[in-house]
Amino acid sequence: MKIILLIFSWTLCFLVFSQELTLVETYVSPTPIDTWSIDGQNNLLVVSENNIQKKAINGDLKFNQTFKSLGNIQCISPINAMKILLFSDVQQSVAIIDNTLSQQGDIIDLSDIGFSNVIFICASNRPNLIWVFDQFRSSLNLVDFQKNQILQSIQNVETKGNTILEIKEYQDHLYVLFSDGQMNRYDFLLNFSGSYNLENCRTFGFWNQQIVCLDTNAASLRFVLLEMKTNQRIPDWHTLEMLNKTPITSFIIQGNLLGLQKGNEISIFSIKY
Repeated sequence: MKIILLIFSWTLCFLVFSQELTLVETYVSPTPIDTWSIDGQNNLLVVSENNIQKKAINGDLKFNQTFKSLGNIQCISPINAMKILLFSDVQQSVAIIDNTLSQQGDIIDLSDIGFSNVIFICASNRPNLIWVFDQFRSSLNLVDFQKNQILQSIQNVETKGNTILEIKEYQDHLYVLFSDGQMNRYDFLLNFSGSYNLENCRTFGFWNQQIVCLDTNAASLRFVLLEMKTNQRIPDWHTLEMLNKTPITSFIIQGNLLGLQKGNEISIFSIKY
């Protein structure tokens, strides 16, 4: 059954939202940022081409590693404290690294599993599983990367003129955002379980039982309740003025941390609940 949601958006003055967000650190990369992430141990992971830097937020650089055999890395996705996924769409391969950025095992060739043109992967909270979207067959897949085996699959997910922008798992569900603003939700067996209308949303995350959208104008974040609950509190923080009206490239919310990328600069804020 289609989920009907009320979309909340607003703009507040600096005084109001400064009580909710506290700047912890600003990281400036000397080279263009390809992708980045924040792990569950409050470490910032930044990728430029095939080089990865890992540092404690508001701390010193811990590790720096280059993966020449993997090529350019499109996605870095922490699974847990000891396991991080690296995905190269050019090489159509996935590498597993540990908390020291050391490669664990062989690089996984996605063609060996039966894929032809994977453009998105994302981690699952089940440590041996990942979600994979293969555009060649327009299929969403749940994959056991230790066994190189597809466990579940659905075909013909994209429709003509409506492509997938992003996939993410949250609380045992897979959320898939399409270019028309539609978001589909699937359970852990890839059964369809609902949809959301997120018009103009180009990338998303999750915070406190809410979908957080960065819209196409890249000026602010808005919040959509996963379920309509009268006791749910909508955040009263906003990001437009905090970045001096410069467009947001991307964002990540991990625990009580909000990271905002603006070109080669990443600002990390602490969220006060």
